[in-house]
Amino acid sequence: MIVALLEDRPIYVFDEWAADQDPEFRKYFYTELLPTLRARGKTVLAVSHDDRYFSCADRVITMEQGQIRSIQRAADGAGP
Repeated sequence: MIVALLEDRPIYVFDEWAADQDPEFRKYFYTELLPTLRARGKTVLAVSHDDRYFSCADRVITMEQGQIRSIQRAADGAGP
């Protein structure tokens, strides 16, 4: 992740990146790091099964068996 952040790319993809992290870092990842990237104009695609942080997203895309089932705007994007 450090290399990706240092490269300052316009798009970041995190596939279950916070899943195996400790609870404190997981909260930091979703409530501090991702909003900071968004504020810097970055596009972030974060894949997660952890519905506690869905409210941190601009959009929540639900998939089942490899198919998109729904695309919803998050309530406020403010986080938990």
